[in-house]
Amino acid sequence: MTDSPAAGPPKLPSHIKKPNEEEHKKTLDEINAKIDKLKKQMDAVKEKINKLPGKSDNTRRDELRAQLADLRDKQAEIKKGKQAVYQQLDALNDSIRKKVSNIKSFQAKVPYKTVAEVDVRISELESKIEAGMLQEISLLKRSRQTVEGLDEQQEAIDKERAIYDELRKNIDDSESKKYSEQYEKANAELKDIQNDQNQAREVRNKLYDERTRIKGLLDEEYNKLRATRDEHRKANDEYYTFIRQLREYKREQEKLRKQQIEQEKRQEAAQKELELASLPAFEHEITLCENLSNFLQGFLGGANPAETKAAADQTASAPGREINMPEGVALKKKSEREEDYFVGGGKKKGHKGSQAAKEKKSDTLKLPLSTMEGFFEVKVTVPTKISDIPNTLEKLKERKEQYLAEQPKVTEENKKRAQEKIAAMLKKEEEEKKFADAEAAEKKAEETPAAAESQ
Repeated sequence: MTDSPAAGPPKLPSHIKKPNEEEHKKTLDEINAKIDKLKKQMDAVKEKINKLPGKSDNTRRDELRAQLADLRDKQAEIKKGKQAVYQQLDALNDSIRKKVSNIKSFQAKVPYKTVAEVDVRISELESKIEAGMLQEISLLKRSRQTVEGLDEQQEAIDKERAIYDELRKNIDDSESKKYSEQYEKANAELKDIQNDQNQAREVRNKLYDERTRIKGLLDEEYNKLRATRDEHRKANDEYYTFIRQLREYKREQEKLRKQQIEQEKRQEAAQKELELASLPAFEHEITLCENLSNFLQGFLGGANPAETKAAADQTASAPGREINMPEGVALKKKSEREEDYFVGGGKKKGHKGSQAAKEKKSDTLKLPLSTMEGFFEVKVTVPTKISDIPNTLEKLKERKEQYLAEQPKVTEENKKRAQEKIAAMLKKEEEEKKFADAEAAEKKAEETPAAAESQ
């Protein structure tokens, strides 16, 4: 019998479920709706970007920059030509700064700014001379000289400032002033142009940032859409792979069941053939010899015609025998041949000749055709006369003994042939099974990489 696979039917893993097509479609519709919305937003942003003015004409800006550079060069030339005056101005400025600093430092120590203030204070103290005030009066008189020096320094500062102002007036001529005014005007116009460009750039950058943001959201939705489709496809593949495996298992089980039934039938037929081959050989022939002998004995011993007829019927109905008819002889139905007898030593010559043969007693032996067939089968000459019966009986006996002698050998040969036939059948089944197993393994090997690639 064909071995059934030990494993049962494939079971659906707990993590694998039949995909819900409606839910999947609903999810895809939601994602596509978001994508459509983002696309509209993207189109609106692109339209705004397209409406922005093209690359600005920088001709005026370049002209202004060139003008400013030219004015700076001209101012530098003027300043270079009055470098000595500027150096004198710087020196005066440093001198004035130092003197002012000295005056402020002294005033921080002595609370009097002028000589008159010192004299007033001395007069007040002298009118109120007391002990201890003489020292302060003496100190004030000494400070009066210092304050007088401050007046001189202040006069020097005033003179230097007057010189500085005069020099400054000389260098602030109309040409330098004209260049300065042109420079300030051109610089203001350039700043306006730059401010406009900066504002346009800011608007453009905001639109570009918005476009980038929307593109990022679109990428996320597209990735989500791909992931959803991939997961659905994977779930479909896993589920329907299980369905195919289940169907394949059922087909295989049905195939195995049919193979098992077919094999059981073949084994049953082989077993019957072996049982038949194990039966003693020539049983039919031996029985046929015995029945023919009994039939012929009836003609010699004056046996009852009914017994002779029974022996003839038994000979004709011997089971399992094959009839080897001489060439040119056709069998008739039993009802037709029961009255058809072979008459040895002559030919039938119509009804008149037959009537004459009946009336005349002779040595002629009449045999039914079925009995004749028995002689043909055991290969013994059919007796045509009653006088041939003893010789025929002896030949039947010899034939029976020959069958009995050959019976063990032929029986063993029949059994051996049956066993060889069964062994050949089992070998063929084993080869078919190996071929089927190899074919199934090859098919499984081809399916495994495809399933792995799909996953």
